[in-house]
Amino acid sequence: MISTLSLQSKTTLIGLDLGTRATRAAQATRSPGRYTVARAVRCEQPDLDPGVPDESRSTAVTLPGSLRPAEFHGKRVRTALNSPDLELHALELPAAVSTGSSAELARVVRWEVERLTTDAGEDLETRHWPLPATTASGPNAIGVAASREKIVAVVAACRQAGLVCTGVDAAAAALCRFGGLLQAWDSEAVWGILDLGYRLTRLVLCVDDVPVLARNVGGGGAAWTQRIAESLQISPKTAEVQKRDAGLALRGRGIRAEGGAAPPTELASIITGVLRTDLRDIALEIKRSYEYVLGCYPGRRAADLVLVGAGAAMKNLPEYLNNALGITVRRASAYSDSDSCRVEYPGGRPSRFDEFALAIGLAVNG
Repeated sequence: MISTLSLQSKTTLIGLDLGTRATRAAQATRSPGRYTVARAVRCEQPDLDPGVPDESRSTAVTLPGSLRPAEFHGKRVRTALNSPDLELHALELPAAVSTGSSAELARVVRWEVERLTTDAGEDLETRHWPLPATTASGPNAIGVAASREKIVAVVAACRQAGLVCTGVDAAAAALCRFGGLLQAWDSEAVWGILDLGYRLTRLVLCVDDVPVLARNVGGGGAAWTQRIAESLQISPKTAEVQKRDAGLALRGRGIRAEGGAAPPTELASIITGVLRTDLRDIALEIKRSYEYVLGCYPGRRAADLVLVGAGAAMKNLPEYLNNALGITVRRASAYSDSDSCRVEYPGGRPSRFDEFALAIGLAVNG
């Protein structure tokens, strides 16, 4: 990774989320104890071809021409890599190494991460962060790995767009920072963020505002939209609208949708049936992940799961997952009216707050 820089000013750096379908940029202003999102821009990614498999995609990165530095204060940006471009691995580092010299620690981390990383090469960049202390045996650090080629490509793309990249972060760390601003999480909580992206659905679980687990738990919105389009024999564009607006059918006593309780529509029931296997598998992976982390941190409890990303706008998804998991599931925007929320997105639609979570998390670092 490339080390990050901090700006000692009231305006943050620009957080740059290089998504598959769109690039999102956000910048915030600081005030004592809180942030206010001042600018947020979404641009479609050029030449998007969802039919190209991940392993065949070029390492080159192109920023949309519509993303102009003039829309923001300054040109310094911080961006992030996410899976599959970045791998995270749980590490069990010897105590003597963890408390020893930084050079020896970096050497051991690199050796361990290279051993675990898929297709590790000489150009691999590795970093790590320590995990909160626990009485249970298990991992005590998270190792991070990404190819230097991919990092250089991201930095070069920023330079071509007239921007100065001051840091390349792990997306899981940035999402954890964002989630830490939504609520004052108590010391016994294991809380999570579910990032519903275009290609993948990614889970980050956090303890003491530290990401302790990050993994892919299912496919992304593109696959869901394609399944709905094929089932209803409609265009993908129409299927995307129906997925978001009709959403899922809620069943079971005591389940109510946001803003009231309307009976499930026929369309919502069809969509739920089409996505039932995907939803079941994702819920199962989330349950297993919580159980694993709770085993690593005895005495903790399963707390909220926060939904972010463009896919979080799907109607009734929080309630559906709440019923499946037995824990509180809310969109990030649902926390915005709380007195303990330390980030504000004024004048924007709630879905924009959810969609820009990663970009905001990148902007507020430092």
